[in-house]
Amino acid sequence: MLRFIKSALWVTGLSLLASCAWLPEEGTRAKLLEMPELKLTMKGTANVDNIIREWPGAQWWQAFHNPELNRLMASALKDSPSLHAATARLSQAEAVADYQAAEMLPSINANVEFHQRRFSATDFYGPNGGKSFTGAYIDPLQFRYHLDLWGKDKAALESALGKERAQASELAMARLILSTTIARHYIRLCSAEEDVELTHTLVEKAEEKLKLAQQRWQGGLTSKDPLYASEQPLAAARQHETSVRNQAQLLHNRLAALAGRGSDWGKTIIVAANAVTGHLPPPEAIALGLLAHRPDVAAALWQVEAAAQLIKVAKTNFYPDVNLVGFAGLRSLNLKDLFLSHGASVAYGIGPTVTLPIFEGGRLAAELKSQQATYDAAAESYNGTLLTAVQQVADSLAEWRKTLAHDADQEHAIDAAEAASELADKRYRAGLSNRDGIIEAEAALVQQQLTASEMRSTHLLAAVGLIEALGGGYENTTIPVPGKVGNHD
Repeated sequence: MLRFIKSALWVTGLSLLASCAWLPEEGTRAKLLEMPELKLTMKGTANVDNIIREWPGAQWWQAFHNPELNRLMASALKDSPSLHAATARLSQAEAVADYQAAEMLPSINANVEFHQRRFSATDFYGPNGGKSFTGAYIDPLQFRYHLDLWGKDKAALESALGKERAQASELAMARLILSTTIARHYIRLCSAEEDVELTHTLVEKAEEKLKLAQQRWQGGLTSKDPLYASEQPLAAARQHETSVRNQAQLLHNRLAALAGRGSDWGKTIIVAANAVTGHLPPPEAIALGLLAHRPDVAAALWQVEAAAQLIKVAKTNFYPDVNLVGFAGLRSLNLKDLFLSHGASVAYGIGPTVTLPIFEGGRLAAELKSQQATYDAAAESYNGTLLTAVQQVADSLAEWRKTLAHDADQEHAIDAAEAASELADKRYRAGLSNRDGIIEAEAALVQQQLTASEMRSTHLLAAVGLIEALGGGYENTTIPVPGKVGNHD
């Protein structure tokens, strides 16, 4: 036995040494981009860690202080089919990782085989030639353990874990997209409902002006020209009111679908004037380090890590594969001798089995090349995702700042319209002007209020866009460091 073990180790060692020369050259792999500089885009801060923890939070929508928005989010996160599908993909990735972890452990099983055999009379079976036997192999213990000499099993496990974490990040991204989409639609719905009321007021003002024009024409005070001129804005106001009412209904339906419910449930969505309020930190306090918490960036980086590990797996296929196998049990050609042979049927064995990749027709090299190309594609996809993330932060920040400036200007416009309306009322009461001046001034004020409603909505949508660009409070402490990803050695 000792001589056999020594011979097996000697042959195995020579095989291992001889087989390592077939590995192709590494070649040049894609490089991961470093985090771009944005010093001119946003101001830095000395309190980066606190900002990363505080803004935006995982349930960022609560900063808008709207119970109905919170109810919509709770329903969507619980019942959305898209989230259920993403959760199922994560469970699948977890199962694959569990399977790869199990591959690193020894396998022990049992085997029972009963057989009827006839040996050839013209072969080398000697006195048993031409005879039939009913026998059995009973192995209550069969052992197999893969010797992970080159790190193949470990790399496969790391790749599976990387894909699992990528799926977890993609689930977070699905939640982020769903929550920001709901927030945007609800903000638009609040604005649309407010616009319905304001537009209806415009219709009433246009109807009042048309009524005055009709009275003057019927009294012979004017021609029909003012009458025709008053009918046109009334028709336009009615058309706009119909459009915004239809838009509000569509938004009810879309929100219901996003929440995982039917259209009837959407009619129960409560909307109040200026229902979405809240204060968010100034954009100057945003740290670029938050980009590391974007789920799509994290998912892309984990895909790179998984691909890098699969390159290691492909390289190990060029080396000998060694398994330690063994068995212990009873074996006999005749069932009657199986338990009555006083130990003669006992059989056992243990030893290494070595598989050598001598000639594979280029299959191993092709597989390695394929995995290297997969890594390059994953790396470039990460680079593209990172650049897109930086652009979205810069664009969202610019949009935020624009809406802040527009909101301030619009407040001045509303103040001026209110003053003009009050002045028109005073002139009418003093007999210096007719009723038309009041109607026109009040209609102008409503128009400014419509503009203000649109700008408030645009400002809140910009806030949601900035939150989405920064990852929506996604936190993952296991994100790999880009500079350490892609080490295939």
